[in-house]
Amino acid sequence: MLLGRTAECARLADLVDDARRGRSAALVIRGEAGIGKTSLLGHAETLAHDLTRLRTHGIESETGLPYVGLADLFRPVTDHLDRIPGRQAAALTGALALGPAVDQDRFAVAAGTLSLLGAVSESGPVLVVVDDAQWLDPYSLDALAFATRRLGREGVVVLFATRDTDTAASRLAPVETLTLRGLDTASARQLVAGEPLPAHDVNWLLAEARGNPLALVELPALLARGGHRPDTGAPLPIGEILAHTFHSAVARLPERTQDAMLLLAVLGPRPLAGTERVLRAHGLSYASLEPAERAGLMTVEEGAYVFRHPLIRSGVYHGATAVRRWRAHRTVAHALEDAQAPTALERYAWHLAESGADPDEQVAAGLERAASGGPGSLTLPLAARLYAHAARFTPDDEHRARRLLSAARAAQAAGSLDEAADLLDRALGHAAEERTRLDIRQLRCYVDIQRGRPARAREQLRAAVDEARRVDPALAAVMLGGITLTELAIGDLTAARATSAESMRIADAYGDIPATLPVRLLHALVQLLGGDAAEGRTLLRALEKPLSAPDLAFPYPVSGVGGLCYLATEELDTGHDLLDRAVHAARASSTVGLLAHLLGTLSVIEYWRGDWNASLAHADESARLGEDTGRVIEVCRALAAQARTEAARGREADCRRHGAQARSLATAAELPMDAARADGALGLLELGLGRFEEAAGHLERVREFSLAHGRGDGLYLSWAADLADAYLHLHRTDEAYDVLRVLEHEAGRGHRPLTAAAAARCRALLEPADADRHMDRALAQLADVQAPFERGRTEFARGELLRRQGRRSEARRWLHRGHATFERLGASGWAARAAAELHAAGGDRVPAGRTPLDGLTPQELRVALAVGRGVTNHEAAEQLFLSVKTVEFHLGNIYRKLDGVHRRAQLVRLLSRSGP
Repeated sequence: MLLGRTAECARLADLVDDARRGRSAALVIRGEAGIGKTSLLGHAETLAHDLTRLRTHGIESETGLPYVGLADLFRPVTDHLDRIPGRQAAALTGALALGPAVDQDRFAVAAGTLSLLGAVSESGPVLVVVDDAQWLDPYSLDALAFATRRLGREGVVVLFATRDTDTAASRLAPVETLTLRGLDTASARQLVAGEPLPAHDVNWLLAEARGNPLALVELPALLARGGHRPDTGAPLPIGEILAHTFHSAVARLPERTQDAMLLLAVLGPRPLAGTERVLRAHGLSYASLEPAERAGLMTVEEGAYVFRHPLIRSGVYHGATAVRRWRAHRTVAHALEDAQAPTALERYAWHLAESGADPDEQVAAGLERAASGGPGSLTLPLAARLYAHAARFTPDDEHRARRLLSAARAAQAAGSLDEAADLLDRALGHAAEERTRLDIRQLRCYVDIQRGRPARAREQLRAAVDEARRVDPALAAVMLGGITLTELAIGDLTAARATSAESMRIADAYGDIPATLPVRLLHALVQLLGGDAAEGRTLLRALEKPLSAPDLAFPYPVSGVGGLCYLATEELDTGHDLLDRAVHAARASSTVGLLAHLLGTLSVIEYWRGDWNASLAHADESARLGEDTGRVIEVCRALAAQARTEAARGREADCRRHGAQARSLATAAELPMDAARADGALGLLELGLGRFEEAAGHLERVREFSLAHGRGDGLYLSWAADLADAYLHLHRTDEAYDVLRVLEHEAGRGHRPLTAAAAARCRALLEPADADRHMDRALAQLADVQAPFERGRTEFARGELLRRQGRRSEARRWLHRGHATFERLGASGWAARAAAELHAAGGDRVPAGRTPLDGLTPQELRVALAVGRGVTNHEAAEQLFLSVKTVEFHLGNIYRKLDGVHRRAQLVRLLSRSGP
């Protein structure tokens, strides 16, 4: 037990015990330097003596080396790589420099990290320790954070230790955090009780150390050796006190020892032979470090000298003069200049840059050649770093801009959007040629769209289009397509129509259909949403073949736009098939950012098809993946979709929570259409609960947004049928007629069966004398369409109207049908309304029912749906970015919750009955 850390040690013991029982967990230990984080990690490792223990620690000089931390962590268990899915194994093998690099984004590595931890845990519980996480390279940290959030029943406990004020804290924000404070006074006194110090020094020590264990241990040694107190009249930060302590100790060592320590601080942990070679190049040897060992500043581990504490290493480095640091970096760079491995080249470039070296085109060209090596030569993150280093040594501004652009492309492809944005901003400051500036601005805008900043992207693209017309008309068309995309994301269809028409005029003149595929597809979507629907359908038909095998790497999410096109034409089955194939491909390649987008659109189509379990599961997964990848726009879209399905099911608390989250995020990201979609969901919720005044209030806001931005009504942003329903129940007939005109206009824009059915239903309720004809027409429109909720609402509305007309027997027949549909879908509010109407029509009271899958969590729903497709547990784990043990755990919960379901075949049958 550590002195003064009883509660913290007990928490660690609980986590280790949980791992032995097959439960996974994670903990971030935060605190200032020297507060005892490393000691707690060591205590946990002692407690976990019977667990598989994996350890790594961040090193300040290696923060920029992609996956170096992950490689160190997984070195003991690389023999397990053949037990994880092939694509993930390939991505992870490439990232760890154990095999050829794979051209995939960093989330394929993150998925592989999760799978590898799961594979290791199959042999028993696992403890993962990450010390100094503030210095771990961000790629390794993101992969571990991704895996940590998805651990469940593997028996893996992950411990991170990090400083108080570091970016690591934000990356690990969702993980439980234990903040370490200073030791209590009694424990602090006990720690220094054996020190031969006078009382006034002890009192000073206790006051200045403020319970920091490292300060309490190190400062007495300084005072005992005659060191001076850093009396300033005010408390110093602990880091400054300790830096003063270590600097004083180092300054008393021989100069050769200080030089050797500085070289080791610059070099970082390296194999023994490599370290000796660098020391000799500086006229030094390991013997030069013996005084540091005697002073307790360095120790020997595995035959090599290491700093006893990271603060000593940091103090040695930052305490040296700038000239001495430059000289040390130059020595290390010269030792690495003949390196061939990309990671060694990256270290060479970094040390050369830190040495204050001037730009050198020969160095820059060599780094660029390494960065642009053939497939399988290096990972995208490392390519981005090498291109950036090449730019640093490029004398010519224009060439520097192009190399920074190449770095940004690699970073964007790797999924590092913030890094890509920073590189592009730097590139723009050096670019002089128009084409280079246009390429930079275009990519910067696509990055902003992905980050959920479409308004900024539109402004930047618009400013660049005129230049693009002069330089490359095809590029201008694609850029205008990008503007159209941002306007659609915002929901401004009026602006999108004008921009899309302009892009198509250029695309038609250019004539290269493959190059302008996304431009034409976006134009088709715009026309289908609010322009010439016939032209939109013609374009869509012409693009069906290329759309069936889209290039997933294209800046526009082509499959997602295609899915929205089919949603606009109300061809739900075709849209579902397209997106289902694209989702499968994205899962197979672990393209997580794209997957988040596709799942969000797929969930909307599944809502209208009545596959609400899948809709909820996919919207939840989309939101989670959007958070993981920093794609705010996908989180907004998914939350709004989730809220609508929950509204239809009458899950009031969930709907209100997700609707509020969607509105808040959408407002912050300037995505007003998603805020309107959240309002539409709340309107549907109130409608289902029979609160018509509240429903009208929400839906009127959606109408106001739609009409102000040139939109009518459609399945993606739906409001008119719901608002007409609310007005009819409030006897606001004139306003209902106004909405009906919108519905009938939309229904007349091509074959749109769901909208036509809603319009006919609304007219039937407004004109009861001719209601039967209109209701027959509404049901006929839905006869060949898989839209059970719309059919149920039409049956229910017909029964309501018949009861009011006194035709009670006929009313009961339609109300029974509507009620049965609502019960099967799990639309509890609508089922309750239908049951009340049925009773009022003379029917028996119908007890409220539940669909079999109502009690499953979103995670359990995703597992159930995967198993229902006939995949194995291992395949489900790969597709859902979970471990096999977590899939097995959720499957066990599913069997316990579902009556009469104990085997996979029974689950498959149940899902087939519950589906659309």
